[in-house]
Amino acid sequence: MGLIACILIPIVACSPDEVYGRVTHVVDGDTFDLEVQESNLPLDDVIHVRLADIDCPETRGPKASPEGKAATEYARSWLLSQYVYLDLDDKAGQDPYNRWVAVVYIAEPNGDLTNFNRMLVDAGHAKIDDYKNNEFDPSSWWSQSEKKDPSD
Repeated sequence: MGLIACILIPIVACSPDEVYGRVTHVVDGDTFDLEVQESNLPLDDVIHVRLADIDCPETRGPKASPEGKAATEYARSWLLSQYVYLDLDDKAGQDPYNRWVAVVYIAEPNGDLTNFNRMLVDAGHAKIDDYKNNEFDPSSWWSQSEKKDPSD
C-alpha cells in the first residue's frame, strides 16, 4: 500500500521530512527563512531555520570573516528561491533564538533528496558541531548514502 500511495500522492506527502517550503531569505551560511508550503506541524507561514549540527564562520560582528561571506554566498546560490524539505528537530524544536533546528534536503531531478547540511561541510564552508541537545547525529550523514529516496 505504501508504494501505491507514494505513486498516487505527491512527493510532499510521502517525504520522511516534516516541512516543505520555499527559501525566501538567506541570513548566513547556516540560517535562512522559509515560506512554509506543506507541514504536518502547526507553523507560522514563514519560519526561521538553523541548520542542525553544523557551524559556519560569521558574516557580521567582530568575528566576521571572508569565509563567512563565502559560506553565505554558497548557501544563497543553492537555497534562495528554491523549494526544500526540512527534517525538524523533534527533541529541542527551536534554538534560543526561535529558529527551527533542521536538516535540510534539496530535491534532485531524479527525486532523491540531498542533505544540504552535509553539502556545506563537504564544500568546506562549515564544520560539524554535534549539539547533543537535538535528535540528530551528524556521524550518520557519512555512514549512509548522502542521498535518500523520499519514498523510504
